[in-house]
Amino acid sequence: MTHILQNRNLSITINEKGAELQRIFRKPTQEILWSGDAKYWHGQSPILFPSVGSCANGKAYFRGEELAMPKHGVVHGMQFSVTEKTEDSITLSVTDNAETRTHYPYAFSFRVTYKLQEDTIAITFEVENPNDTELPYQLGAHPAFLLPQFNEQDEVHGYLGFDIQDKLVSNGLKPGGLLWPEGSFDVPLNQEHLLPLGNHTFDCDTILDSRGQAKECTLYDKDKQPLVRVQFDSPILALWAPCGGCAPFVCIEPWWGCCDKFDYKGEFAERPWGRIVAPGEVQKTKYSITILR
Repeated sequence: MTHILQNRNLSITINEKGAELQRIFRKPTQEILWSGDAKYWHGQSPILFPSVGSCANGKAYFRGEELAMPKHGVVHGMQFSVTEKTEDSITLSVTDNAETRTHYPYAFSFRVTYKLQEDTIAITFEVENPNDTELPYQLGAHPAFLLPQFNEQDEVHGYLGFDIQDKLVSNGLKPGGLLWPEGSFDVPLNQEHLLPLGNHTFDCDTILDSRGQAKECTLYDKDKQPLVRVQFDSPILALWAPCGGCAPFVCIEPWWGCCDKFDYKGEFAERPWGRIVAPGEVQKTKYSITILR
């Protein structure tokens, strides 16, 4: 089942499956979010919890117990329930079950709230720990934004801008999406401090800056007109598009966690950039999407 929120500027659609944002429509005519065409990528804005990216050998370790952990965790395919809905906001929640515990051996309550504020969508994640021990987790957002008038023959399909005046620095990745620190590389910006999006921008798979410096990323069209701004406080900014970048969208992804180093064999709770919720506590995380035209 889907739910629609709208105000005078925006209309958004949220699916109960995965609590996934499936449409952002800027009134009167502008589609903002990727449609989910499987020709390129079936996703639109999946939520990544309790793991971001891949675990080494597909396995995670919980106090020595080895469990298979799906890429990007377990909640993106789960059925959420609506716990609160108002004219301009909706909260959806999900809890652990027998299937999730085969991958992630904890009780948990996970909630996401979408709230419209003029031209902005404010997204809040809440992780509640009902256990009598600490709850380790990672969390990520994965929204995909359309590149208007996409033509695969064009040299540049759009641009990304950041609230830093320096280059980006990306971690290297091994095949299978695992960290390879020795393969890190600079991602220089042009003279206008923009990253052009071309057909080979993502030949590296993912640009993965883990320095925690950028807190804002703006998408521009090919004429350098601003379209969307994503603001976040995450330690990692991931940027991705399939087909090396020859695709009609780009993903701007705040991550509070990351894939394993290729040879990692440690505990899930000790994965870099992971988070911990104390017993009985709730931890909130926020980011926002602002439509600029």
